[in-house]
Amino acid sequence: MQYKVETIPHPLYGNQRFPMLVNSHNFGMPEPSAAIWGWELWLSSPFNTVSGRLGDLCVFYEFVSNELPTFFEDAAKLTLLTSRQINTLATFLLINFRYDIKDGVTVSPSTYNRRIDSIKLFLRSHYGRYIERLEDFEKAESFTKRLNGICNKIGKKRYSKADVENQTKYSLPLCPEEVDLLRLVVRPSTESFVNEVNPFRPQLQVRNACLILLLIEIGCRASELVLIQNNDRHLKLTTNPTVVIQDLNINDPSHRGRNDGASHKTRNRELPISRGLADLLIDYIEDHRPKLRRPFKGKLTEYLFVSEKDGGAMTTSGLDYVLETIFKNVPQLESAIHPHRLRVTKANEVRAGVDDDYKEKNSPMIKAGDMQDTLTTWGGWSSTSDMPKRYTNSHIQRNLNKYLAGKE
Repeated sequence: MQYKVETIPHPLYGNQRFPMLVNSHNFGMPEPSAAIWGWELWLSSPFNTVSGRLGDLCVFYEFVSNELPTFFEDAAKLTLLTSRQINTLATFLLINFRYDIKDGVTVSPSTYNRRIDSIKLFLRSHYGRYIERLEDFEKAESFTKRLNGICNKIGKKRYSKADVENQTKYSLPLCPEEVDLLRLVVRPSTESFVNEVNPFRPQLQVRNACLILLLIEIGCRASELVLIQNNDRHLKLTTNPTVVIQDLNINDPSHRGRNDGASHKTRNRELPISRGLADLLIDYIEDHRPKLRRPFKGKLTEYLFVSEKDGGAMTTSGLDYVLETIFKNVPQLESAIHPHRLRVTKANEVRAGVDDDYKEKNSPMIKAGDMQDTLTTWGGWSSTSDMPKRYTNSHIQRNLNKYLAGKE
């Protein structure tokens, strides 16, 4: 990299070490804007924090050096970053400079998120210094709003908490007993049966049971679940019932903009469900959904799952709340449940099924190919994705333990 962080002793502060961002192509001279920002951080933050933030800023300086050579001149004129430049920046921030760029190695989601946060802080400080010089209050306020908008756009490029956890640690699947317990807890009450352990109001029990059982049976992403629509393209509830997960169409009239952004990883696939769940979905669609659905922003939602709060489409945060309510009201559950754990549970179940199909068969290459094809199709991943291995780590570990136990 052209830019790096060097530390120098500061004579006015007892020779304490002071980190600075320098340009190695310019005789190691400090970069003025980075030095001002670094100094502000150094006065209020620990040394390691300042050094780390400046390390993130090195990537930004690398970006503007390659892509926006007039960035600092433009900033002085309060010419702010455009949406297209922000998108390009977000892609650049994924580069792992410890490897050859041609290898395409990316940084971890947590490192990427930290880079995003550091650059937001720098841009607020850097642009802010020029905004403060404006004598026209209304003009200054206008630029401040635009700057806030830019920082918000950059912030939306961050990985979600689930993405970070997925990349940094393995989520444990639920055991069969926990899955059975979930099924019992969400079983809706009827005229002849009262489920006393169901924590939800009667008018929400069928909807919430459909939510949980779909996560258990098809293991889709939370963002995919809330985007299922109530039509024959998404729901095929006939002789062999299936649910069709479709990729996001931004031109769809029901598209909700950034609220649907998390579904960008979706790949089309059709997944089977049980006859019992299909019947429950029909019951929800015919008797319960109409009571929840009402005009939201002047329109009736086409999405399958409806929010009781506003009558519009349910969100992933609403789904999280449903799962949190179950966990808080069921003491037998040892650890928190969330959509990602149910997805991991299903992935392990699918992998175990493929293993059973090839038991006692001498076809490791065919099995490996079928395993990859089956899991990537089920999970909505690309054909070369390494996510099947990550999601089914628990199954692999169990098999390894059995193998090692047999060798003793």
